[in-house]
Amino acid sequence: MNLFIMKKLLRRFFVFAAFAVSVALQGGGVRSLHDVKDHGAKGDGATLDTGAIQGAVDACHAAGGGMVWFPAGVYLAGTIQLRDNVTLHLTAGARILGSASAEDYTEVEKLYRQGIIKIGATSSGAEGYPQRHLIYARDAKNIAIEGSGTIDGNGDAYFSEDMSEVRQRPNPMFEFLNCEGIRIENINIRNAPCWTVHVKNCEDVKIRGCSIINNLRAANSDGIDIDSSRKVIVSDCRIEAGDDCIVLKTTKMGGVTPPTENVVVTNCVMISAASALKLGTESHGDFRHVSMSNCTIRDSRTGIAFFVKDGGTMQDVRFSNISITTKQKWGSGNEWPIFMEISRRQKDSRLGAIRDVSFSDITIYSRGRNFISGHHQSPLENVVLRNIFFDMVGDEDVSRAKKISGGAGGVDVDVDYGKIPAALILANAKGVVVDGFNARWSVVSGGGGEGGKTKQPRHVIFADRVEDARFDGVSTRASEEGVDAVKVVRSGISISGTMVTKGDAKDAEAEDARLKAIRSEITRRRGAKPKPVETQP
Repeated sequence: MNLFIMKKLLRRFFVFAAFAVSVALQGGGVRSLHDVKDHGAKGDGATLDTGAIQGAVDACHAAGGGMVWFPAGVYLAGTIQLRDNVTLHLTAGARILGSASAEDYTEVEKLYRQGIIKIGATSSGAEGYPQRHLIYARDAKNIAIEGSGTIDGNGDAYFSEDMSEVRQRPNPMFEFLNCEGIRIENINIRNAPCWTVHVKNCEDVKIRGCSIINNLRAANSDGIDIDSSRKVIVSDCRIEAGDDCIVLKTTKMGGVTPPTENVVVTNCVMISAASALKLGTESHGDFRHVSMSNCTIRDSRTGIAFFVKDGGTMQDVRFSNISITTKQKWGSGNEWPIFMEISRRQKDSRLGAIRDVSFSDITIYSRGRNFISGHHQSPLENVVLRNIFFDMVGDEDVSRAKKISGGAGGVDVDVDYGKIPAALILANAKGVVVDGFNARWSVVSGGGGEGGKTKQPRHVIFADRVEDARFDGVSTRASEEGVDAVKVVRSGISISGTMVTKGDAKDAEAEDARLKAIRSEITRRRGAKPKPVETQP
């Protein structure tokens, strides 16, 4: 027996042994095993192996399902389409490397151009191009990607050296559309050209134990996008993304947009250039029954974000036991540990709603501020903040700050609270409960500000147009003497257990006058007569 035959037999033996273990761990049900090299894949990093890999997938599917096996090697590939009852298994040392040429990816129909980010626009202004993906499945059931290997999107190849320009790129890298029974487990995913994993209108999704690491300068390189999908669990993942890490969406795809609901995110470690945990901005459908817990967020512009832009309702969303540190996005701008807002994307967009949201046991280290605001025509309802600790570890100038736009297209806001100097900004809300929100001004006590002071003295809480609310257990003073810890304007709030109460009438009147001036300036620019603004009682 020559050496080549012996090596092939040994490889098949070890593949079969590992296959048998996998079958046992999965409780049986895997019918056949297909080694991609037996179907002609070279795994040399230079030969395009797309056809051989697809041949293995198709043969596995034709046999009733099973496992497509990737032994150690580098498999250069374009689009791989998964089919019912097929599992891709990448052994340690196996790597699927996405081609750097967009032509190597299969074009699929423009199924959801509305409400999704616009990519590939040319200098002439032509929008988009047919979607291309590295891993693609549509209308499939019982599919999986697993193993200790790596899937590398080769994302940097689509950007200029300084990451400021990008050419047409595969997006999303993994696309699952109208699928049921998706499992992505223990795999390493690297260098997505754009969105990494997108599940659209899918059900029964499990993403566990994965490592997703993208270039933090790569625009739009989201980690996991859960879009109009149901019964989704994301756990035990490490994600670093040049955009949002884990984001729930309801993008428009004709007719009635299905909700995103029954979602659990837990035990994850994240770094994001944008928002680590986010709902929106695409919000044509509703969001409900969402739980995110036991997560560590580091060096992210925003830790937790809500953006309702397209008329959807976000309801029954819970965050608990989360640690957040923030960092400017790409070295500029403001930091927003928690950000929540309702607005219209366009002037004719529907106005959405946010209700029944809770934050508990959250620890924050940041230079920035927390911003929680509804719309003056659609206030937040029933928002609870319990046991929140905020440490201002550095200073930032808020005199020219604006709230995050979140993709709103030229729609003027009623009042932009982005300049308010407070650890927590609350506005346009009813039924708010704050039960323990405390701040530490390390920037002051440590001399981090100018002469031990911040550029603008900080309140602990600022509230405007907040009704039927209760504040309890705010036991921290403001950042400087003579500044109210809790400043309340045009609101109805019961305050107890705090070191200081709301600002006096003179302070409230001055703030009210400032807000009137802002409103008058906005209406002046619109060329309309200013509408009357309610005065502070």
